[in-house]
Amino acid sequence: MTLPIIRVHWLNESRAFRVLWLLDHLKLDYEIIPYMRNEGFRAPDELKKIHPLGRSPLLELEDKHTGKKKVLAESGYIFNYILKHFDSTNLLGNSDPDMAEQIEYYLYYSEGSLQPPLMIEFLLSMVKKAPIPFPISYLAGKITDKISDKYSKGEVKNQLEFIDAELVKNRGYLVDGKLSGADIMLSFPLQMAFSRGFATKEAYPNIHRWLEDITSTESYSSTKKKANSYGGKF
Repeated sequence: MTLPIIRVHWLNESRAFRVLWLLDHLKLDYEIIPYMRNEGFRAPDELKKIHPLGRSPLLELEDKHTGKKKVLAESGYIFNYILKHFDSTNLLGNSDPDMAEQIEYYLYYSEGSLQPPLMIEFLLSMVKKAPIPFPISYLAGKITDKISDKYSKGEVKNQLEFIDAELVKNRGYLVDGKLSGADIMLSFPLQMAFSRGFATKEAYPNIHRWLEDITSTESYSSTKKKANSYGGKF
């Protein structure tokens, strides 16, 4: 099978890093089209020329014979496509149908269940840091604390406890005791959970150990250097 030309429309400090890492681990050739966030930490309008939503990552595939192009959006869908079409040896997939389904589950779980409460906690923490004058700042803090206590803080704890336990069941990885697309997919939100103080090594030792293991791979180091050369910060 002739592989298409692969281009990743990559935004600095974004989830697009995972797509680069996935491609690097599979040893696939690809091009990086870099974009930098603006002063408001938003993606530039140029991305909307590639996809109407103007978000990253975007995976562009061009047929080498016909020149026909298609653009894939949404991290979970991109991962699923790459694993199904470009991972012929199941290096990051699994030949067992049940295990393959479990990997696919995590591709959607990451954005559907894990990311939302983490994002809410992040936004609430940003409100507390915002330069709001007193007494509005005091009221804002009380409101954000209430929202966090009623929903997002408890839900983050629920999700992290689930993952920590799953890693024990699966011999240090998410599926079948080995590195898969699921591990790469969940790496970003869980790294953010630790860096933003929503998770600690003491509370979630298995996740912490897992993050150390998967980020010690040669492919991660290679991708990190590549991303940094385009303006990433890792």
